[in-house]
Amino acid sequence: MADMVTLSSKPGSGYRPKRKALLPWLFVLPALLLTGFVIAIPTIGTLIISLTDWDGIRSPEFVGFKNFVTLIQDVQFYKALKNNLIWLLLFCTIPVSFSLIVAVLLSRVRRGQMFYRVAFFLPYICSTVVTAKIWSWIYNPFFGINKVLEGWGFTNLPLWLGDPDKALFSVAFVDGWRYWGFLLILFLTGFHQTDRSLEEAAMIDGAGKLRIFWSVIIPQLRPTLLLIMMMTMIWSFAAFDYVYVMTGGGPGNATELIATYMYKEALQNQAPGYASSIALALALFSGIVIAAFGYLRKRGWDI
Repeated sequence: MADMVTLSSKPGSGYRPKRKALLPWLFVLPALLLTGFVIAIPTIGTLIISLTDWDGIRSPEFVGFKNFVTLIQDVQFYKALKNNLIWLLLFCTIPVSFSLIVAVLLSRVRRGQMFYRVAFFLPYICSTVVTAKIWSWIYNPFFGINKVLEGWGFTNLPLWLGDPDKALFSVAFVDGWRYWGFLLILFLTGFHQTDRSLEEAAMIDGAGKLRIFWSVIIPQLRPTLLLIMMMTMIWSFAAFDYVYVMTGGGPGNATELIATYMYKEALQNQAPGYASSIALALALFSGIVIAAFGYLRKRGWDI
C-alpha cells in the first residue's frame, strides 16, 4: 500500500493522461487551422463588410444594419429567392428520381456496368463553362436544336433561353443533365450496402417489383437518399455557373438566382457591402437546411 502511494505521488505521474487527451487535438489541429482560414475568417470579414457602405475603393463607412433593411425590402432579391426555390424543387425531384431509377436498373447489369458508370458520370467532370457554352449554342434559335426540329416538321418552337417563362427551366435542364450522373454513382454505392437477401425473401413471399422497390430497397437507401437531398438543397441555393454563362440572369431577370444577384451587386454595381448581406442571407438559408436535417438526425433518422 505504501509502495502504491509512493508510486502515485511521483512527479509527472499525471502527465501521461494529459498527453493522451491532448494528442487527438494535435492531429485535428491542421484541419482546424484550415477551417479557420478558409471559412471562419472570411465569414467574419463578410459580416463586417455587410455593416458598411463600401464601393471597394474608398474607405468603408459604417452603416449598421442598413444593408439588411434594404435587403428585406428588395423586390429583386425576392424574385431571385423565388427562382432559387423553383430550382431547388426541380433538383430535389427530377434528377434525384431519374438517377435512382437508372441506378436500380444499372445495378442489375452484370457486364459492362463500369462503362455505363463512366459514360453517365462524364458530364459531371467536364468543364462547366465549356458545357454551358455548348448548350447555349444548342439552344440558339438560328443554328441550334430549333433548326433541326424545324427540318423534322415542327413549328412554333420556343426561344429556350429568350422566353422568360422557359429560360429558367431550360438552364435547369442543362445543370440537371450534368448533375444526375453524380447522384447515380452515389445511389449505386448505396446499393452495394443493401441486403439482397431481403429482396429475395420478399420475392419468395410474392411481392412485385414495385412493392420490393418501395418497401425493401428505398428503406435501405434512406441514409443515402437523405444525404443526397441535403446536398442538393444546399447546392441549389449556391447555383451560379450555368445561369451566369448561359443567360446572365436574363431575360428580364427571369433566371436571376441569389448567387448571380450577389455577384452583380458586388462587381457590377460596386456594392460589396450590400452583396455581403446577400451572402449572409444565402448562408442562413443553407444553415436552415442543415439544422433541419440535424433535427431529423436527433429524432432518430439515419442520416
